[in-house]
Amino acid sequence: MTQLQCASAVHPAATDARASGSPPPAVSARPWKRALTVFAVAAAGLALWATARADFLASPGWLAAQKAGLILGPIGAGIYWMRRRPGNRFGLLLIVLGLLGVPSILESSSDPTLFAIGVLDGTPIYAMTTVVILAFPSGRLEGLPERLVLAGLVVTMLLVVAVTESASHLVPGLAIPDCRAACPEPRLGLAAPRSDGIVEHVLGVLSVAVALGTAAVIAWRFHTGTPPRRRAHAIGSPIAVLFLLTAAAYRGLLVFEPGGLGAGERWIQDWLRWGLAGTLALIWSGYLLALVAAQLFAARVLRDVVDASMRRPSVEGLERLLRERLGDPGLRIGFWCERERDFAGTAGEPLEPSPRQALTTVEREGRPAAAILHDVQLSDDPELLSAAGSAALLAAENTELDRAWNASLRELEASRARLTQASDRERRKLERDLHDGAQQRLMAIQIKLRLAKDQTSDPRLADDLEAIGADAEQAVEELRTLAHGIYPPVLRSYGLTEALRSFSRSAPIEVAVRDDGIGRCPRTVEAAIYFCSTEAVQNAVKHAGDGARVMITLGRDGPLARFAIADDGVGIAEPSSAGGEGLIGMRDRIGAFGGEFEIRSSPGAGTTVRGTVPLNGNSR
Repeated sequence: MTQLQCASAVHPAATDARASGSPPPAVSARPWKRALTVFAVAAAGLALWATARADFLASPGWLAAQKAGLILGPIGAGIYWMRRRPGNRFGLLLIVLGLLGVPSILESSSDPTLFAIGVLDGTPIYAMTTVVILAFPSGRLEGLPERLVLAGLVVTMLLVVAVTESASHLVPGLAIPDCRAACPEPRLGLAAPRSDGIVEHVLGVLSVAVALGTAAVIAWRFHTGTPPRRRAHAIGSPIAVLFLLTAAAYRGLLVFEPGGLGAGERWIQDWLRWGLAGTLALIWSGYLLALVAAQLFAARVLRDVVDASMRRPSVEGLERLLRERLGDPGLRIGFWCERERDFAGTAGEPLEPSPRQALTTVEREGRPAAAILHDVQLSDDPELLSAAGSAALLAAENTELDRAWNASLRELEASRARLTQASDRERRKLERDLHDGAQQRLMAIQIKLRLAKDQTSDPRLADDLEAIGADAEQAVEELRTLAHGIYPPVLRSYGLTEALRSFSRSAPIEVAVRDDGIGRCPRTVEAAIYFCSTEAVQNAVKHAGDGARVMITLGRDGPLARFAIADDGVGIAEPSSAGGEGLIGMRDRIGAFGGEFEIRSSPGAGTTVRGTVPLNGNSR
């Protein structure tokens, strides 16, 4: 994986733009939430009971279901939003919408005053519904289009107040039906505007404009949003858009046909009114589904990230995965740099959010660990940011593990190299000690024996001295052979090729040495290849069979010294078991310098020992 470096400088804007980090975990329901839930259930039950008993209303059963849905649905969905996204105000807006539906229960009262309050409650319900639609999914109203629509909504409400004060009867709210016979005064119904009802016409046109403008804002958000935001609107906004279009058509019909449609076309008006009431009562369900879908999608992203992390990808690989899954081509992962006390990217560069980006930090054990630089729209999807934060932590931990693993591996290789070098030094020292010490003493003894023999006149003693001298000469030869085996002087003086050729002349089987241009190598590399080659020849003597021949090939491939020892013997079925400790010693010698070693063999096809050793980083 990529090794992370701290930046030498971090732009101050990176700190200023830092977001709050991963979303806090869901908390248990607080007492006020439980109390609010009980209140919503009780209010919905009261709405069902009171509306179903209102005999003067048409379709009281459907109206009861609508009113119960206007209360219980938004409040329940809002509580769930607040539980899953405590930092998002959209849940609070849903709860306010549900609470505004409570006074509409009074529309089922036969008391004129209470009835009027219930009818007038339709206006704040409609206004708050528009606010909720504009605030999805961030819980905020931002941007000039939203402000223009909100301003139009405020003017609309002011005109409603003006019309209500001047009208002889009320402008209806969003109820499904009219009254069957007579409503409590003031009468509930759609009054035809007076001949001078300019305000009513302006109100109708403005209502249509607000509805269509709100729908246009949602369409623009879908067109320009990130894939997660488009996915949220694709699930949460269809019912809301249908409500807005239905409201625009219904209000437009009242503007152009103030007296209502004829009997043959009355069904169009009825269907629009029923569609308006039904979509209004079900808007909350789309937003609830959008939240559940976001959680499911985040779980799938997290699963993909975990699956990918099992393959130990690089940090760049995890970044590409998150960019693809989250639909944010500018997403980057950074890590905490203790030296700079800030976050840095994979190459040590500072994480600098642009105006359309945010920096979300991820903590581990209460300390900053990683950060995600992402599109600001992703701040509205804390589930995805939580998944991305988990990926960032995985990347950080994998990087730390890789760093520790590589450091341990380098230390192990260095330790093995030190041991091998120390062993070679001891070999050379022992060879020198034998040559300069014991061997010289034996030769001195030989000289003294010859002098003693020349000075004696006793033939028997002279023969004994001659025999002792021969034994001493044989001991010198054996000691010379032993010393050369410990560390041959020819290897030190003339290099690897000549040392192996010298060894081949005394080998018990036929050994040929081919030099493909290996030249002189660092002393430690030459010693490793030499002793590995001689050990392989000794194995061939033991296992290749009678008449086997051995070819030693030496060469160089750029920064690598290569060697191969091949025999044409009987071969072995399991080459890894051949050689015992000798094979282990060969692997250790080559591995100590970061080299590669392999042995290949099969019955009847001989055995080949092959390896490469890096030349750089070793001293002569």
